Amino acid sequence: MSILKIILLITLFNFFVLSLIKAEETLLSHTKKINSLISEYHAKNKITPNPRVDDSVFVRRAYLNIIGRIPTASEAVQYIDSKDFRKKEKLISKLIDSEGYVSHQYNWWADILRVNTRMQGQSPSNGMAYSNWIKKSIRENKSYDNFVRDLITAEGMIDENGAVGFYLRDRGMELDHLATTAQVFLGTQLVCAQCHDHPFDDWSQMDYYELAAFSTPVRSVRRTESMDKAIQIAQKQMKLPRGNKGKANDIRKNKTRQLQRAFQGLTDNFRNSIVRETRTPLKLPDDYQYEDAKPNDIVLPSTPFGKNVKVANSESRIEAYAHWMTSPDNPRFTKTIVNRIWKKVFGVGLYEPVDKIDDTTEPADAKLMAYLERLMVDLNYDIRKFNAVLYNTDVFERESQSFELNAGETFYFQGPRFQRMSAEQIWDSVVSMIRSDVDEVPENSSYSPRLKAWEKLNQQSPEALIKRSREVATFNKETLKKLDQFREQVKEVISKKKEDEALALAKRILNFNQKATAQYARLTYWDPSDLKGYFRTPFRNTPRALAAELKKAFPNQKYPNLYKQGSISKAVQPAKKQKGGNQKPRFDKRDRIFRGYVRASEISSPAPDGHFLRDFGQSDRSLIENANHKASTTQALSMMNGDFLKFLMNPNSVISQKMNTAGDSDELIDMIYLTVFSRYPTLHEKSLLRDEAAISGEMAARSILWSTLNTQQFLFIQ
Repeated sequence: MSILKIILLITLFNFFVLSLIKAEETLLSHTKKINSLISEYHAKNKITPNPRVDDSVFVRRAYLNIIGRIPTASEAVQYIDSKDFRKKEKLISKLIDSEGYVSHQYNWWADILRVNTRMQGQSPSNGMAYSNWIKKSIRENKSYDNFVRDLITAEGMIDENGAVGFYLRDRGMELDHLATTAQVFLGTQLVCAQCHDHPFDDWSQMDYYELAAFSTPVRSVRRTESMDKAIQIAQKQMKLPRGNKGKANDIRKNKTRQLQRAFQGLTDNFRNSIVRETRTPLKLPDDYQYEDAKPNDIVLPSTPFGKNVKVANSESRIEAYAHWMTSPDNPRFTKTIVNRIWKKVFGVGLYEPVDKIDDTTEPADAKLMAYLERLMVDLNYDIRKFNAVLYNTDVFERESQSFELNAGETFYFQGPRFQRMSAEQIWDSVVSMIRSDVDEVPENSSYSPRLKAWEKLNQQSPEALIKRSREVATFNKETLKKLDQFREQVKEVISKKKEDEALALAKRILNFNQKATAQYARLTYWDPSDLKGYFRTPFRNTPRALAAELKKAFPNQKYPNLYKQGSISKAVQPAKKQKGGNQKPRFDKRDRIFRGYVRASEISSPAPDGHFLRDFGQSDRSLIENANHKASTTQALSMMNGDFLKFLMNPNSVISQKMNTAGDSDELIDMIYLTVFSRYPTLHEKSLLRDEAAISGEMAARSILWSTLNTQQFLFIQ
């Protein structure tokens, strides 16, 4: 390498390092400004900030708030023993750039967006695609305005664009969807105005419908745009009788319906997975009772506050709606996300509730609120940077302050609010004691048979789709005719008690079904080799029903499995990305033993009833931020007698392996305290636990670990 190249590389490296340092200094300047504004706020209200916490409390608080779990013993010790005067900001930066941050942020958004793996009974693959899209957006640090814009304007098939899960979540409830969208992104509760003028706020029912007119055309559909063009082509080619307009219209409508049904056959296995903006107008309800319009009048889109938006007929309503909503000029968009993040960091919003802005809403400190809004815009809605600014503030390293929300009192931010861990934080903290790979990126398979078929379908011209729909109709007619013949054969075998023919007939029927299903798949652009699970056909139930009749009539025969196809929704535990080039086996010993003990973000949303997460208050995802943080008897029993202790004590768990290496009781006690509390025990605590260790003998580790996990000190964020 030449000297000039070396000099150039050194120059570029120095420039890169200086740029990073300058960026960090810029963020810290914002932190200092916020510290100054909070000091003014405290002085004005004659409030003294709480004392600063020690390193043990801070490192535990930072890990729980930023990545959603307690630090491991080694992580805690590394921070406590560090002499670096910049260790606080370095820790915050490291955590915000970690995969744990992605997991914890996802849990927060899953609660806000009501992410449900089984959205209204849809295939879990839909919910998983939506979840993965949210995680990918967080991982890539997509700017918040683009994140929201991508959700609002989402269209296509969910395997291609997971953001359409935003609409599939409320499929068929377009008017209700508007209310949740406004509550989440604009901090505004409009739901009452859906049925009548709002009794308390300045929202009319017309305001609600005018805003809904932007988004209600976006819905789950069964046809592609190419199919709509094909219908238009077919209508022009229809041969209709002359002289009788009524009869001609009836024939046109009938033939159009037949073609629509034929096209739906092509997309039958994409059911509940396609979203796009339609031309469907929004009408006022039948019982509309106000004088500004009549029932069933068509409503044109209009915005109730901020810049007034009017949409021309040729323009996309949803694009205009998304632009209006995410604009920095929208008076509620930036304010809402700033307050949500402030509450996530400090436990209380600058105004409460965070999603009920009205004309009387006043933040605790208007000057601070205004600065935070400007900062969010100046940072181009970079959520990681905004979080870094807040976590580096003076308030975050102060002792926590007890405060009851909804008590009508004012919170002065002497320190963060004293809070109990969320269900996800408790679970992820337990998992971190079991698995060493708790923060590794799950590897999701990029292969999707449904997406592969969808892409092939979308490549077809309108003319090709018309031709294929006719081929599918002909094939279905021939298949149903063949099944009718099988039905007659089954009747004859049963009525004449030909038991020796029953098994062979059942096999022929099921074999025919298998071949017919494969051919139907080919005709609808699927690869038959991809049919590993449930696949919808117009004739899917008849062959099994006929075989079942034979089995019932002649039960002594050894019939093949009538339901050989398994459910396509069975999830496979994802492998983990490995550092280096060695390929990891699909399941290693640790995966087999601790299957299910993964981050809360990798478990179905919400977790099944009876799961640890649900027992500890995880949201059921029916309402926005519906988690329950209150203690219960069920939780106490789970902590005392739950299965998780058995997994913690498994010889392959992280904490068990560390406890087994302890040289004496003092080292054992130190290890448990550093793991559970992120601190060393006091002399008094160690003295008491030495006695316990002596009494318990071989059960000392289990006994001390169980005792520490069942304390408020473990369950609360100091």
